[in-house]
Parts: sequence; C-alpha cells; structure tokens
Amino acid sequence: MDNSTVMMGEDVLRSAYSNSITLLHLTIHLMKFESPIAVTEIAALIGAELVGNSSLQATGINEIHKVTEGDISFVDFEKYYNACLNSAATIIIINKKVDCPAGKALLVTNDPFSAYVSLVKRFRPFVPAHTPISDTAVIGEGTVLQPNVFVGHHVRIGKNCLIHPNVTIYDHTVIGDNVIIQAGTVIGSDAFTSRNAPTAK
Repeated sequence: MDNSTVMMGEDVLRSAYSNSITLLHLTIHLMKFESPIAVTEIAALIGAELVGNSSLQATGINEIHKVTEGDISFVDFEKYYNACLNSAATIIIINKKVDCPAGKALLVTNDPFSAYVSLVKRFRPFVPAHTPISDTAVIGEGTVLQPNVFVGHHVRIGKNCLIHPNVTIYDHTVIGDNVIIQAGTVIGSDAFTSRNAPTAK
C-alpha cells in the first residue's frame, strides 16, 4: 500500500464525519469542593500530622496526574515523593515526614491511600441512579445516544457525539465534542490498587 492510498483512506474518514478527525477527549473525576476547606480541618478528618503552611485552604482533591493549585493529592511510595512534592498539588498526604516545599502543606499519616479514599467518599459520596440518563447530565446538540446507554450524575457530553449501545458513562465524566464511543465501553469507573497484605505473625 502506497502513501497515496493511505491518505485517500484518511480523507474518506474525515469526510464521513464533517471533515474532522474524531478524538476521544475525556476529563474524568476532576473533583473540586463546593467551597474551600481549611487544611487544619482536613488533617483532623484523617488524623494526620500537619507539616508546613497551616493556613492553606483546599479547593479540590485529585490524583497526581490531574492536580491543580489548591488540590490535595497523596503519595505512599518513596520513589514518587519528588514527583508529588513538586507537582501542582498544594496539600500532600504522605507517609513519611520530609522537607515541605515552600507554600505547601504535608499531612503525614501511615496510610495515605486510605486517607485519600476517605476524603473522596466524604466529599463526593455515592448517589444511586434512578434513571438511565441522569437529570443532571448535560448532553450537547447533535449528540446521539444509542439504546441501553447509561449516563451518570453530572456528566457532560459535547456536541455531535455518537455513543453506541451499552456504553456506561459514570458520574462527573466530561466528554468533548465530535466523539465516538464504541459499544460496551465503560468510562469513569473506579480505579483499583494492588497492595501486599500484612504478613501474619
């Protein structure tokens, strides 16, 4: 197959969808608080020792690759300390007392992951669904939802999307414009982690 054939194939795909390349643009579970929360309150909630700036206000809680200024994040493996400490996160839940970067706060606790999960559950509790398409979802003009699509609470879907049958889109997921999601896809599901169980004594 020569280059001209490849380019012709791309042109056919583009013309089929209004001369645009369809990209899957997602922002999943970006969690911002309704109002700022004092870092001292966060420390008390998770039973952590507060190190650093005690006057900070948390504006959200997110995983390390999604954080912005004002966010809480966590780290529990030493090889990732520097990445987390030097990230945009303002408040960091950590399992060892280390030098705190200027303008930030550390919340030192034995189990940062469990502390992080407890905060997520407290500030974004699970809300059962009662309809296949939540009343709080926003769906853009020209978007088509095929049969048996589930759209959770506070989901936002852009314009001119095609969501094929049996797709599940969980709460707080944001999908951009001109997106095609194939049948049976699950978006926004819970993360999982693997941890060593304590050794029996």
